[in-house]
Amino acid sequence: MESLNLVLCSDNNFILPSLVTINSVLQHNSDSFFSVFIVTTGLSQKNIETIEDFSKQRNKQAKIEIITANKDILKDCPIKKGDHVSLSAYLRIFLPSILPKNINKILYLDGDILCVSSILDFYNAAIQSKSCSAVIDERNNDEEIFNRLEYPKDCGYFNSGVILINLEYWRKNDFQNKTLNYIFSNKEKCLWHDQDALNVTLAGTVDFADFKYNLTQPFLFDKNQLKIDSKYYPKIDSAIKTPCLIHYCATYKPWHIECNSPFKKLWRQSYKKTFKKNCRLQFKNKGAERIKWCIKLILNTLKIKKYADFRKSIIGIEK
Repeated sequence: MESLNLVLCSDNNFILPSLVTINSVLQHNSDSFFSVFIVTTGLSQKNIETIEDFSKQRNKQAKIEIITANKDILKDCPIKKGDHVSLSAYLRIFLPSILPKNINKILYLDGDILCVSSILDFYNAAIQSKSCSAVIDERNNDEEIFNRLEYPKDCGYFNSGVILINLEYWRKNDFQNKTLNYIFSNKEKCLWHDQDALNVTLAGTVDFADFKYNLTQPFLFDKNQLKIDSKYYPKIDSAIKTPCLIHYCATYKPWHIECNSPFKKLWRQSYKKTFKKNCRLQFKNKGAERIKWCIKLILNTLKIKKYADFRKSIIGIEK
């Protein structure tokens, strides 16, 4: 049986969520065998042992390999204090050279993804003549993005948290170096880091997939807040009813007390299935910011003032 190639890029802070992601994929694709690659620039011995234990328990369905890249390859990649992503996000750009050369197709997932149904239809998509398959971002119609990045709006703008990558196409067209060159020459333009750069260098070569394959958090709330054509609304509604890959891409993750995703309980249940214990929830906010958040919660609960942090999703119930 041919294995499916699954790739995640991580650091020490994201190993446990990444294992929840991997476990959810295995759970909902039990008839498939996976070659899983965790790409990093270095992990603690404790995290390595956690991955090894996780792998041993699932060796009938997956072979899990840690690939450690030289951290110096990221030294010129821009990250500012307070950014919601870490340097490890840039590792996906290097996948054509980091992964074995005999691997030509991979499914890349961020570590804050939860799989809730089969990925086979998505993975088997015919992308031989495309660089990748990805899902339109909620800012797909945002004029600011296309003006800032200076590429045609009709090429679209995708979210890079889920990418079905045609590695053969990337290598042939040298997208790794093209993307890196764009980043190094346009650091001030890449507000959304490697996602911005990938959208520029891959423009016109992307196959846009169903929203259910990267159901990001903004799609779960007021559609009027989205910068996306209303023609996509029915497809978004359909994805919400039958999601495949739920992406908790907001600042507050399901392991944070502040998280308001309607799917947060689903992730926490998956964590318990993965590690046989409840997730220990923690505050994202520290110090004065935590106090401010608690005050907002009280004011919002008492209906004295409304805050976006506590807005209700269009789903209506938590799952």
